[in-house]
Amino acid sequence: MIKFLRLLVLVLLVLLLAGTAFRWGGWLRVREVRVNPARYVAVEKLTGRFLGANILRLDLRPLWTELAQDSRVLGAQARLNFFRLRLEIEIRERSPLVALEIVGQGSFWVDREGVILEPAEGARVRAKAVAPGRVAPELVEAALAWERLPRPLAERFPVLDLTSSEAVAPGPPVLLLGAICQVPEKLGILSALWREGLLEGQALVDLRFRDIVVLKRAKGR
Repeated sequence: MIKFLRLLVLVLLVLLLAGTAFRWGGWLRVREVRVNPARYVAVEKLTGRFLGANILRLDLRPLWTELAQDSRVLGAQARLNFFRLRLEIEIRERSPLVALEIVGQGSFWVDREGVILEPAEGARVRAKAVAPGRVAPELVEAALAWERLPRPLAERFPVLDLTSSEAVAPGPPVLLLGAICQVPEKLGILSALWREGLLEGQALVDLRFRDIVVLKRAKGR
């Protein structure tokens, strides 16, 4: 019995020393870090943070906290490959959907929920942010409908202004579309008027009213 207890103590001591050696020694260190995908998160920063770290003492909680504070990131998960000593980090990020010229900030891509992502060029829709880093989702839907206009019609109305409660396009002709939430529906009516040739010679096209289209001809026409 005494010999068995001595053997048990010896085994436990060996296991304790081995665990300490692996945890605090130079073994089991991360040799490779893979980040996929990473549009907004700096890959070099993640690689430098974890490359060479001891796998048994790897603490990813600061990373999750940092990513949770970035509105462009939807979520992330990590996998450890002990045999290859590799850390794999998969990041789910928001996707740019439409470009907006945001008052006081410049032109940016936004996603479907209105989260501001990255700088853009050639934005054809002006809007205001409703909160830091975000525009209203209804602005995004209106901008998407605007971008789907036929090319000749889009060239005629290069800019849509959504900075107030009602949508306006300078034209000519000046285009009044009413409430922003109704813009996709009103643009369907606008396309029908254009196909019928009813926009020619007009100074104002007013689509704000239900079931009524107001056309005001330009002077001298």
